Amino acid sequence: MSTQHKQAMDAVLQAAAHDIVATLQERDITDRHSEEGDLVVLDVAILHAYRIFMRICEENGLDVDAGYFADLAADLAEEVAQDQEDYED
Repeated sequence: MSTQHKQAMDAVLQAAAHDIVATLQERDITDRHSEEGDLVVLDVAILHAYRIFMRICEENGLDVDAGYFADLAADLAEEVAQDQEDYED
């Protein structure tokens, strides 16, 4: 990973960390490692991924399609799960 990519990833992770803290506070969740806390982390991760998807599409003159994003994310999740299963076997 290039230095530029690493810096960009660090910035995204820092923004997500701030959003996680804010969302935990908004939802009055005190145990960050509870099931509710885990759901906040997943919600923020998905939201950030969607925001990045939107920006990339817009920057390249593509229509932003939430359904397409969801389909792509589901396909990717299936591929990753299959890769993990293959690795474990």
